[in-house]
Amino acid sequence: MYSPLIGISVPRQVADSAFGPRDSVLQVYEYAESVVAAGGRAVLLPSTETIPEDLLAGIDGIVLSGGGDLSPELYGEAPLESTYGVSRIRDAYEVAIVEQAEKHGIPILAICRGLQLINVLRGGSLQLHIDDHWQTIASDEPLHSVDVVDGSALAEIIGDTSMDVNSYHHQAIERLGEGLTPVAFAGDIVEAFEDSSKGIIAVQWHPEHLYQVSRQNLALFTDLVKRAGRVRERN
Repeated sequence: MYSPLIGISVPRQVADSAFGPRDSVLQVYEYAESVVAAGGRAVLLPSTETIPEDLLAGIDGIVLSGGGDLSPELYGEAPLESTYGVSRIRDAYEVAIVEQAEKHGIPILAICRGLQLINVLRGGSLQLHIDDHWQTIASDEPLHSVDVVDGSALAEIIGDTSMDVNSYHHQAIERLGEGLTPVAFAGDIVEAFEDSSKGIIAVQWHPEHLYQVSRQNLALFTDLVKRAGRVRERN
């Protein structure tokens, strides 16, 4: 039986090597393990300076991963002291991923930074810094719950209108982008949105760190793999 191939975006950051400090690929294994646990195959998509025209050829689904901040220039702001991990190369590469995924009908599960990127690409904006949403407890322990909109795709996926999530973000959606429907909230903070017309589900938390302890968080990856499988059958 064919297992859908899920492309996972990865941070580009300087790391020590035998050749001295070099731009490197570094991604926690939880993303790949979550995809495999959900029945898919995982492949990393390193952020190269040159972006192939057929960037997503053979890819059935996308996990747009977390990581450092987007360049504030993308939404007309200047960086703050708290801004960290900006990579314009990664920004450009992941913009191309989103554009090609939407063009070819490839489903996306966007996580943390990924949610913020899609929001900005749709003309939305971000709060450059918020407090109290970066946990110090273990990543597989939830920090708070989110309220999920009844009738949303997210509610159908998790089978409920509430779920417990972890939290590792110091930025948040300020203005929601065009065509995006908010579907989960923590107080007044948008914690998830979706665009069913483009196959996008985006969450602000990190379900890849909760998939082993939370059926609801694993379900996000299972849903992506199922949607990716339908794309493969269609093509």
